[in-house]
Amino acid sequence: MNDREVFFIADDFGMSPEVNRAIIHAHRHGVLHGASLMMGQPATEDAVRLARDNPSLQVGWHLHLCDSQPITRSIWPWGKSHSRAGWAIGLSSNARWFMRDEVKVQWELFRATGLPCAFVNSHHHLHAHPFVYRALLDILPPQFGGWVRLGKPRFFPASRGVILAGIADRVFLELRRQRCPHRRSDTMWGLGRTFHMQAREVADAARQLRPGLHEFFFHPRNVDNDADVRCLLELKTCEF
Repeated sequence: MNDREVFFIADDFGMSPEVNRAIIHAHRHGVLHGASLMMGQPATEDAVRLARDNPSLQVGWHLHLCDSQPITRSIWPWGKSHSRAGWAIGLSSNARWFMRDEVKVQWELFRATGLPCAFVNSHHHLHAHPFVYRALLDILPPQFGGWVRLGKPRFFPASRGVILAGIADRVFLELRRQRCPHRRSDTMWGLGRTFHMQAREVADAARQLRPGLHEFFFHPRNVDNDADVRCLLELKTCEF
């Protein structure tokens, strides 16, 4: 194992055919290492086929509990909002039962694809929620060989919300990070730059990383005129 591991990961694989094509394009022609797969979405089957056709693409499971199509019912009881989802799961036992069923079914569907699971993360980082995190640990096998996205959030200089995110990280993630039974990332980069990642910033940050496992996450949406795809293509000419 290298002392320093840097991974460029695209979220939302399976959300739409356009997203899928953008991810594969950034992998084939740029520096994208992996993609996190959403189960039960309009283009999930297409994403699974593309993953099999591109075995060098590392695929992880992208748990989703809002702003998507649930599997165990027709709509989310809390709507699209991740904040409403978090409050509902925290305050309602019925919401927690539903959440646990959804987590279990999504994981079973991922396993049914036969794809190796390189990592686990979630839509809007809801796996950091204490009840969701507990449900996640309950279904991941002890021998799970991938990593969990629990790294400390790191920001590019122009990003906003650094102080607030740092406080939230210490309150909600630090203890889970310390006690995680699986490997977890050490840092994660991309908060505050959703849909607007910039190659020079990413390269500068990557050069300064210490030993450990570091994730830069992206949200490609289409092949043409997409900032995150352009960033991943430009990074191929950068040294870091």
